[in-house]
This record gives sequence, structure tokens and C-alpha cells, in this order.
Amino acid sequence: MKSSMRILAVITTATFAVSAYAGNHNLVTADVNDPVTLRINMMQNVGAATGLAAGMMKGEIPFDPLAAQAALTTINTAALGLSGLFPAGMEENMRSTAGPAIWADAAGFNSAIAKFIADSDAAKMSAPATLEDFQAAFAVVGENCKACHRTYRIKR
Repeated sequence: MKSSMRILAVITTATFAVSAYAGNHNLVTADVNDPVTLRINMMQNVGAATGLAAGMMKGEIPFDPLAAQAALTTINTAALGLSGLFPAGMEENMRSTAGPAIWADAAGFNSAIAKFIADSDAAKMSAPATLEDFQAAFAVVGENCKACHRTYRIKR
């Protein structure tokens, strides 16, 4: 019972924490049959979680272990869903910032997603209780984001 209450608290905190910082995003209406809108929304949630994390790490937002866990959980959940959202034939879709390298180097992209899944899962499972622990866990996840964006994302 105590464990299920903690899980509920983490999920609730994740929803509120990410939603609070998602206000500046232009969410696209998600269509479960359209992988582009799904990945746009998913990445905007990752951006909101990253904004929350950055705010805590910079001291702009007080560190809260539940909010930190919510950010890591949001990022890991997105990582788990990414691989199915880049089907063949979507290379020239101008609605997103997905670059053609995703399809040209599918093996490299899939490897990057696998690393992102593993690293974000490890960060989430570390359940950082202090700001220092959170900074260490998030640093690895943030490097995944930067590396993938440098290689597989285009600027618009």
C-alpha cells in the first residue's frame, strides 16, 4: 500500500510538474494514427521536463526529489516510445525537426535510442534524493539529448 501511494504521488507530481512548465509550448493535437504529432508532443513533454530539471539545477526552482523523479520518469517514458515514431516515408515531413539522418542512418539512430533508454532508465531508477545526485543522474541523460540532437535533428 505504501509503495502504491508513493507511485501515485510520483505520477501525480509528474503530471503537475511537467504541465506547469508546458504552458509555453504550442502543443499539437495528438492523433494516435499520426506518428509526427505524437513525437512532437512527446518531445515537447521532454522539453518541459528538461526545463524543470534545468531550473532546479540552476537554483531557479527549489529542488524537490519528487519533481526531479517526475522529470526523469517523463524523459524515460518518452525514450521508451521513440523508436516507433519515425516510420519510413516520413523523411520530408516539415512539421517536425526530425532530420533525414534518422532514416539515412537508421542503425545509428536506433543505437542512440537504445542508449537513451538505458541511461534514462538508470537515472530514473537512481531516485535522486539530493540536488547533487540529481545533477549527476541528469548529466548523463542530458548528454544523450545533446548528442542525438546534434546528429539527427535539424534547426528550423
